Amino acid sequence: MSLLEKMKAAAKGFDGRLGVAVKHLGTGEAASLNGDEIFPTASVFKVPVIVELYRQVEGGTVSLDERVVLREADKVPGSGILKELSPGLALTLRDLVELMVILSDNTATDLVVEKVGMVNINATIRRLGLEKTGVVADCRDILFDLIGLGELADEEKTIGLFNERARSAAREGTWSLGVEENNVTTPKEMLRLLEMISEGEAASRESCDAILETMGRCQTGGYRIPKHLPQGAEVAHKTGSLPGIRNDAGIVAIPDGGGRYVISCFTKEAADNYAAEEAVAWVSKEVYDHLAFQSGSAPRRGSCPAP
Repeated sequence: MSLLEKMKAAAKGFDGRLGVAVKHLGTGEAASLNGDEIFPTASVFKVPVIVELYRQVEGGTVSLDERVVLREADKVPGSGILKELSPGLALTLRDLVELMVILSDNTATDLVVEKVGMVNINATIRRLGLEKTGVVADCRDILFDLIGLGELADEEKTIGLFNERARSAAREGTWSLGVEENNVTTPKEMLRLLEMISEGEAASRESCDAILETMGRCQTGGYRIPKHLPQGAEVAHKTGSLPGIRNDAGIVAIPDGGGRYVISCFTKEAADNYAAEEAVAWVSKEVYDHLAFQSGSAPRRGSCPAP
């Protein structure tokens, strides 16, 4: 079976849309399933944000040692720890970007986005040749749209209001789960961005190494790309989650000289969030087994069960 056929078999029965793009950075072997289709990024949009931050550090516009003081108004619902901490805490931009990637902290993310500028993030995306990828909303905007309050002014989008509304609101978002007016990408374009990071082309080699090191400490989504991989496989990745959306994109190092590959997985319209995670996890395993076998670093295993 070809790599694409194995990917399709691993995702068989998944009730939703799945997009995957894979490329071995040594051999160049590649495959994609719905690789040019547009998907909401959810928190995977934090990858182009960290790229822009490091490019601005290189240009001297910002410093990773610069401090930002946390205000109550800065706190954003959803993932992360900063929303639980006391106002007045002074964090460096280095602290914020690590929280953004490692814990997918939404408050840290929005502070970084405000610092580097959404216009600049998108300008860099275009300079890097990504035509369908875009960042048009921060975490606060996405989450408040999800509960039907996207039209409020930013100063009205407080955590207290979100928690009160979220307890009773069904999904009411007009765009936060779709591909119109949303943060979007394609599996192939996110793969290309990660490949440029891996190869030291998205920013300087030093900056790209720092980005990869931070992504290698990601604490979210261990049940997606890494879930079924063997001990010794190293994964630097970034996840994204919203209702019906379970994304994960990263770079995997195969032990014993098997080289590295990029894998970019996106879902949307999933009937079940756990099933979406399992689809990504089993596709990831099949990709790993195939590429490890092709590189001669691992014996071929039997095919995985369908999720």
